[in-house]
Amino acid sequence: MLRLVKHTSVLSASLALACVALPALAQTTKPAALPPLPAQGAPAATTAAPATATNSPALPTPAQLYEHVTRGIVAIEHNGVPTAIGTVLGGDGRILTALSGLGGSEGADVRYADGTTVHAKVGHSDRDNDLALLVPQAGRWTDGLSASETDPAHTALRAMLPSRGKNLAPAEAGVKGRVDAHARDGAPLLQMLDIDLKGPPIAGAPLLDSTGGVVGVLVRACKGGPQAQVDSPWAGWGGAPQVAAKTAACAPVVLGAPVTAIRSFLAKTPATAVAPAPWLGIRGEAQTEGSTRGVRLTAVAPQSPADKGGLKAAADTIVAVDGQPVDSPDGLAAAIGKHAPGDTVRLLVFSGDKFREVPVTLRTAP
Repeated sequence: MLRLVKHTSVLSASLALACVALPALAQTTKPAALPPLPAQGAPAATTAAPATATNSPALPTPAQLYEHVTRGIVAIEHNGVPTAIGTVLGGDGRILTALSGLGGSEGADVRYADGTTVHAKVGHSDRDNDLALLVPQAGRWTDGLSASETDPAHTALRAMLPSRGKNLAPAEAGVKGRVDAHARDGAPLLQMLDIDLKGPPIAGAPLLDSTGGVVGVLVRACKGGPQAQVDSPWAGWGGAPQVAAKTAACAPVVLGAPVTAIRSFLAKTPATAVAPAPWLGIRGEAQTEGSTRGVRLTAVAPQSPADKGGLKAAADTIVAVDGQPVDSPDGLAAAIGKHAPGDTVRLLVFSGDKFREVPVTLRTAP
């Protein structure tokens, strides 16, 4: 199986998390050449060759590459039924897929390699190029794939397609050349990839080179020349036939949206297409008196994660998050911001003369 990746900057200046979302496939370096991916099924684990003067650093084995790819690809589902495939943008967590695979809905369930399922909403879409960017509403999965700089023509590729129920497996694919197509409304789509695929095409499936780099994504488009639409011969007082503007006929076809089209799409992602911020539900100030350093709580929002965890304003001081000390509101915000709604964090809290550990499950702010 295979996967895609993209990068995003995450800034947290308060207890709410703010994300700056820019293209995940926008800038990548060409990976080192690796062995071909196995044709089917997960290969047996093998040991990577040790680093030597002529082999440094050690390259991933086929099994390691396979594992990397499978963790970067997800199944897009509606009511438990797979309808499309998505690629996780590495270091980002958002998911690139084909808009047509969503069936017109504004969201879908996303099933990760470990079986975890979360709901995702459409944060950005392009109907002409049949691309969509999904924003998961819980969890923070950042394993993903990156763009390949390899010319896909005359290169052996793999496409991740359904195999044995909900499992995904690589199928052989190749690029026969570049082809101009168009969207249903006639908008031109230039330099799309004409795909030779050894298996049933499914919307959103990534096309990968032998290193696991993404060279394109399967999308739906149209072929066919312009088709005149003629009104009634007697429409109009002059008696002459009226011919409407020509529109393009649509012969449905599955093509590959190349990396250039994907990058252009991601570059237009609105700043609002970000993952929801985790919320603890407190206000605090740095604790500077005494021997204990942390964030003394000055307010706890009713029914917030902090409130449900039993934290009390004026009585409790948070001194660590998941074992990492915090000594300021900004430091606490940064620690919370590394998580996502639905995550459970362990807070080390000091009250009176005692420490206690408080598990708190984060959620989005009301």
